[in-house]
Amino acid sequence: MADLEENDASGKKPGKFKKILKIFGILLLLMVLIIGGFCLGIYFRLIDSNEMDEKYGLYDMPIIGDMFVRPVPDGESSVDEAEKKNPPKVEEKKPQKKSKDVVLSKEEIEKQTKERQAEEKKRISKLARLYNEMKPEDAAKILEGMEDDIVISILQKMDESQVSQILTEFNTERAAGITKIMYNGLPKRPAQNPSANNQNN
Repeated sequence: MADLEENDASGKKPGKFKKILKIFGILLLLMVLIIGGFCLGIYFRLIDSNEMDEKYGLYDMPIIGDMFVRPVPDGESSVDEAEKKNPPKVEEKKPQKKSKDVVLSKEEIEKQTKERQAEEKKRISKLARLYNEMKPEDAAKILEGMEDDIVISILQKMDESQVSQILTEFNTERAAGITKIMYNGLPKRPAQNPSANNQNN
């Protein structure tokens, strides 16, 4: 009989310990779910953390207080408070150095001019290819509104058969004028002097 009572007593102890562990585990799981739900609610803005912060004073709590901002009293802005605590530093005005005029050498000017001319030739060639693929009447409508020197530059890079069809679409005075300029050659446009531009700036 004594042996049976000892077995019952020893059997009860492990059962109680397991129950306590289960209850502790369930409580811990509930706490994790509640805290996780609260954090997710704040993250997805389902819970207004500013309102809770003001209502419960969460900014004064020891661990989580760093995550909340202390509310600013009415009539003051946070910028005003910051300026009271840390007045702005007065910066000393340094005398501004006058920029020196950039003087380009003759070689640099020639290099820039050549680069500009090469870029212009590329643009004209590209435009000429585009107008070559258009119908002559459509190309003529577009070219009609452009200046003569641009039109001539484009026409000189195009196929002769396409140019002749485009010229027939122009009015006779314009076609005659363009033909005359193409015969005599384009008058040279005044080249821009890069050093003069830099000095003006």
